[in-house]
Amino acid sequence: MATVLVVDDDPLATEVLTAVLNRAGHIVHCHDSGFGLAVAIHRFRPDVVLLDVNMPGLSGPRSLAAAGELDPSYALETRVLLHSGMPADGLRSLAVSIGAHGSLSKPARPTQIVEAIASCLDQPARRLGTG
Repeated sequence: MATVLVVDDDPLATEVLTAVLNRAGHIVHCHDSGFGLAVAIHRFRPDVVLLDVNMPGLSGPRSLAAAGELDPSYALETRVLLHSGMPADGLRSLAVSIGAHGSLSKPARPTQIVEAIASCLDQPARRLGTG
């Protein structure tokens, strides 16, 4: 069982991800914006951040970079899994370029979601923004 922070501005996506991850035995917290990501990570201390790429105002990658630049007490170690409807090859490249632990294309089947989280958990956590 892991703690997962789902960061997505789409309420339907958040609802589906929460249901799938809860059924798999994970504890799920949700955040609907890239703004305040560091605070949400500090508050919930997730094992994995499932981060939407395209959100209004502050994209997932930009919010991740901002979170890594904050006071060291907020820049906790975690794992990041990018989640987006963008083409899979571009999403994988983006994940590698920002140091994420993996990527998950939307829409994903429940088994893909659970497997992606498990794969993330098999990797060591890193300090945000260090790649």
